[in-house]
Amino acid sequence: METPLTRGLPPRVSVAVIGGGPAGSATALELARAGVLVALVTGAEEVGWKVGESLPPAARPALERLGVWERFAADGHLPAFGNCAAWGAASLREHHFIFDPHGHGWHLDRRRFDRMLAHAAADAGALVGGRLSVTECQPAAGGGWELTLLSRGARPGRIEAGFVVDATGRRSWLGRRSGARRVSHDALIAAAALLVPGRESRGHGGMTLVEASEHGWWYCAPVPGAKLVAAFMTDGDLESARAARAIAGWRALLARTTYLGARAEADDWRIERGPVIVSANSAHLRPAAGKSWLAVGDAAISCDPLSAQGILTALQSGALAADAIRAHFAGRRQALADYVRLVDGILAEYLVNRDVFYAQESRWASAPFWRRRQKPR
Repeated sequence: METPLTRGLPPRVSVAVIGGGPAGSATALELARAGVLVALVTGAEEVGWKVGESLPPAARPALERLGVWERFAADGHLPAFGNCAAWGAASLREHHFIFDPHGHGWHLDRRRFDRMLAHAAADAGALVGGRLSVTECQPAAGGGWELTLLSRGARPGRIEAGFVVDATGRRSWLGRRSGARRVSHDALIAAAALLVPGRESRGHGGMTLVEASEHGWWYCAPVPGAKLVAAFMTDGDLESARAARAIAGWRALLARTTYLGARAEADDWRIERGPVIVSANSAHLRPAAGKSWLAVGDAAISCDPLSAQGILTALQSGALAADAIRAHFAGRRQALADYVRLVDGILAEYLVNRDVFYAQESRWASAPFWRRRQKPR
C-alpha cells in the first residue's frame, strides 16, 4: 500500500535494514554496491546530545574497504594520538599511536559520522528512508517480511522485504521479536557528561584518558567543538551508579580520582549536558540469525567501552553480514548458520580479552565492582 510515506520506495525490496548506525549503513552500502536492492530505514534522528566515541587507527582499512575513507578524512573529526591509563597501578602510562602503521585514531562527532555513512549508502544505490521508523515486522504471506513504516504526521505505509537486517543496537528489536534471546554478561552502565573547560585548558594532546577507581573506571576524551566527554563506568545495581545519576554525586565521584579530578579542578570543567545514563554492558544475541534475518553491530554483540572497538566492530560486522546475505541468496544453505558461528567465535575471543584486561586491576579486589570481574569464567 503506497502512501506519501513510502512513495519513491518500491513495494518490495530484497533486503531491508532496520537501523541507521554504523553497522546498518555499512551493511546497506556493501549490499547496494553488489547490486542488491536494499532499503535502509534509519529511524527518526535522535534529539539532543549523542555520546561521542573514538575510532582506533585500525579503522582506516575498514573505511577504505567501504569506500568512504576520503569522505571521512574530510569531515573534520579530531585526531587521537594515543591513550593514557592509570590501570593496574597508580602511575599514568602512555601509549602513543605514532608507531601504528595506520597512523593516528580519531575522536568522533557521532552524528556527523553516522550521517556520512548513510549518505554513502545512498550514493551506492541503497534506498534510504530517513526519519522513518519500523513499527511492525511480520512474516509475509508469500515469504519474507512485511514492514510497517511510520513517520510523525503521516499515515503508516508498508513495504515487503525478502530479508531483514536487525541493526537496532542494544535493543536487538527484530531478533528478540523473532525468538532470539539477549544474553548479558555484566551490568555495566556509563554515566556520561559533556564538559566545557571554564578557563584556558592546559591541553589534552589528543589523548584519551582512562583511570580506574574503587567503584569502577573513568573515560575522558576530547570531542569536536573544544569540549570533552567524560564517563564513569560502574555496575547499574551499585550505590555508585545511583550517585552518578545526579550532578553532585557525579562530581563527588570524579573528585575522588587522581588524574581526572586534578585536571577537572585545574581547568574548571563545567557540565554542559548530562550526566546521562546509557547501557555499556557486554551482551550478545543468541542466535544472531534466523529464518531470513540476521543481526549486526550492537544488535549481535555489544562490547564494553574498555575495548574501544565498538564502532570498528560494527563496520566489520556489516561487511560480514553482507557477505552472508549474498551467499544465502545464492543458495548456500549453511550461509546463515556459518554467520552465527562466526559471530559466536568473535564473542568468545572478545570475552577472553575483556577478562584479561580487567584482571590487570587488583588494587580494589574487595570492592563489589572489581570482585565481580576477578572471578574466573
